[in-house]
Amino acid sequence: MVEYPMTFDEFATKFQTEKDSRSYLYGLSFSKGFACPKCGNGKAWTVSDVLYECSRCGRQTSVTAGTIFQDTRSR
Repeated sequence: MVEYPMTFDEFATKFQTEKDSRSYLYGLSFSKGFACPKCGNGKAWTVSDVLYECSRCGRQTSVTAGTIFQDTRSR
């Protein structure tokens, strides 16, 4: 079961940096490790802070896809 921050203080403690946020989103997206949504492969290369590329089929997948951060740009 995923524990979501319920108060502003919990949120501020849990997400002190952008890296904390990205790690949390990665855990939500790939709770059992990376799995390509297209081919199911378990290995990927890091393209950017939020983007991964499947080593088998080349599909790029972002941990922000399907979240409120989907169309945002990282610094």
